[in-house]
Amino acid sequence: MPNTGIHANTPKYLFYAFLLVALILPASMALAAPPAGTLITNQASVSFHDNNSNTFTAQSNTVTVTVTSVYTVSVSTPADAAGPSNTVVYYPYTVTNTGNDNNTYTLSAVTGSAHPASWTPVIYFDANGDGIHDLGETTVTSSTGVLVPGGTYKFFVGVTIPLNTPNGTQDDTVLSVNGTGGGSAATAQDNVVTTAQAPNVSVVKAVRNITTNPSGSYGSTAVAKPNEVLEYQMAVANGSATQATQVVLTDTAKAWTTYIPNSMWIGPNSTAPNGGGNLQQDDGNVMGAKPVCATNTCGYSSVNGSGDVTAYLGTGATETAGGNLTNVSTVYVYFQVRVQP
Repeated sequence: MPNTGIHANTPKYLFYAFLLVALILPASMALAAPPAGTLITNQASVSFHDNNSNTFTAQSNTVTVTVTSVYTVSVSTPADAAGPSNTVVYYPYTVTNTGNDNNTYTLSAVTGSAHPASWTPVIYFDANGDGIHDLGETTVTSSTGVLVPGGTYKFFVGVTIPLNTPNGTQDDTVLSVNGTGGGSAATAQDNVVTTAQAPNVSVVKAVRNITTNPSGSYGSTAVAKPNEVLEYQMAVANGSATQATQVVLTDTAKAWTTYIPNSMWIGPNSTAPNGGGNLQQDDGNVMGAKPVCATNTCGYSSVNGSGDVTAYLGTGATETAGGNLTNVSTVYVYFQVRVQP
């Protein structure tokens, strides 16, 4: 038989009493703290017998304990977030009065020192308390109002990312919660870091002389004689996780050169133009004459009468708006010119 800790000679009513205490104690310990001002009163009694077996009782005086105020608070800790420039990133918060007395908490948010981009945080009331910022939730707040013990107040800290903020820029926002009662015990802080997500588009241009070295490498410089053909390579890359929209590449006419018709190539391929891989040829003579990279619509291109080259890059490109250069992607544009004889 397993050892229960109860001696075999222990009366059964004592065993059940032990079991009853074991069941009651955890529930009692889980009870909330008594509210401030609660009076805990009790008195003792004694019973006794005289020599004639008469029973007597005596009562003590009543003692009273008054529960005093305890002021504490807790605040939720949302995760750091990111967003495009010229948008607002909203952080949902919940403040809970964890003390045993009513308290009112002031709310404030400022830029911290870890990433001091000095973006402007604003605190908005969460009207429906769902933690999701809705368009109509524009009421600015700075106080929870009176919260009873266990009461909660829900709100957002909105951080505006300014227009044209470079990709990866960060701002540190510190939320402070301060109870009007209780001093430092009724204060709390939280810190969030907001990161700007923006397209990071770059273009690198190179050239080679394909008359003298048709398989040569592209470089930033080349030499050529009159009537020789130069081939230009332009790599347009988006190195950010954020898509770039309406991407249009323009290369103005080169003095002393003439564009060679049907020499335009475009696509997500750095191989020299040869009609293979993902590079596609475009006639380059009429605005939006035909799409190139038919399998994923890399773009359109055009050349005007002055020899200006325009390429409309990216998925979903049109000749008027340009396309969308997806995250961490590169599109290559090639064309040829002849040095005037």
